[in-house]
Amino acid sequence: MRKMKFIVGGCIGVLLLVLSSCRSTKSVVTPGGGAGGLSEEWVDKMAATGLKEGTVTSKMNLDLNLNGKSLSAGGTCSLKRNEVIQLSLVALGFMEVGRLEFTPQYMMMINRIGRQYVKVNYADVPYLKQAGVDFYTLQSLFWNDLFVPGKDGQWSEDDFDVSKDQENTVFTTRSGGLLQCRFVVDLLTGLIRSTSVSVPGQPSVPPLNWTYQHFANVEQKSSPDKMQLSVSGAGKDLTAQFTLSNPKWNAKNVELTPEPGGKYEKVSPDVILKQLVK
Repeated sequence: MRKMKFIVGGCIGVLLLVLSSCRSTKSVVTPGGGAGGLSEEWVDKMAATGLKEGTVTSKMNLDLNLNGKSLSAGGTCSLKRNEVIQLSLVALGFMEVGRLEFTPQYMMMINRIGRQYVKVNYADVPYLKQAGVDFYTLQSLFWNDLFVPGKDGQWSEDDFDVSKDQENTVFTTRSGGLLQCRFVVDLLTGLIRSTSVSVPGQPSVPPLNWTYQHFANVEQKSSPDKMQLSVSGAGKDLTAQFTLSNPKWNAKNVELTPEPGGKYEKVSPDVILKQLVK
């Protein structure tokens, strides 16, 4: 049970660290929407290749390495486009020990072992508001999408600079916000290979890297089923690998989780972060 307490706290902490980190070959560069319609061409290809609608539910295995400590846990992953991301961690194959839920309005993280939970609006967390990080940022990572922080999932070609080499098209968000995002898109398939998020001009803040290691065929579209998140530097060394299996499209509805009551203690995100990094 101590191991499960670590994995639950670690998983919640990983995503909080990801969110809080927002606080703190020769290529030819073409401005977004510039000559040759390069940006429009690859945006269209990405839309045609990847799954971008409906509900995807699957079993999940999480492999977590946090500052040298490693553990794995099973669970489920439920994604409902533009409505919810829901991750459930399970022990012994049947007992839920933790849940993470993100909607456009709020994020909620429940530690059922420690009987603590976080529920907060993105706009009420200063460093998320400052960086423009919200539900659509996380949704884009799980769905293999482009995104621009602070634009609520909406963007245009003019938000990116575009470069191209023999294998990839690289989309880089233009300066102006706190964060800079870089998307490496496979030239052949139009799928994003990796996404990195950094804070320009602040080398002490480690970049977040999200790598897509495999895609499943869901409704004749490509949906990521093996993804790795990594952050390394400034005293943080963590990786979280999400492996999804048996994905199903529109197989069931995803119900939102009621806010815990009774013996559960509501805490702020910073409380869990302090427990994790101390």
